[in-house]
Amino acid sequence: MSKKESMLFELMETCNFRDVFEHYSEAPDSLQSGKHPDAQIGHIRAYWNEDGWHGNYFPCRGELWTKAFNRESQDIYRCLVTQFYNLEILREFCKGHPSSHVGENEYNFFMNGRTADYWIRFITRENDYNLYLKGYKKNCQHT
Repeated sequence: MSKKESMLFELMETCNFRDVFEHYSEAPDSLQSGKHPDAQIGHIRAYWNEDGWHGNYFPCRGELWTKAFNRESQDIYRCLVTQFYNLEILREFCKGHPSSHVGENEYNFFMNGRTADYWIRFITRENDYNLYLKGYKKNCQHT
């Protein structure tokens, strides 16, 4: 990641957009059943194996999706998988941030993008999904 990109995509160990988790409902575009935060646009889920990173995008609320969000989330994903080019590098990074630890081999980070806010979940176990990049609408107002 270049110095410019690392400044744009700074990982935080504390969430400063907790309000997006206050209101949940069924997401019409979600491929996963259950309730999702009303502000959730979608997420990228990825795993690592010897062939590299493999990720897919899952929509949640299509009415919140924009080209700018798509571009930004793809850029962040690319930066993450470029910086953490294998599972061992990801493990070492996570171990260096003990306050982000939330469970067995699971770590939470957060990021404020220009078009959306992001929750990044790293799971450092092999044979599991290792990266979740969830995007949320900025400044989500609820009635």
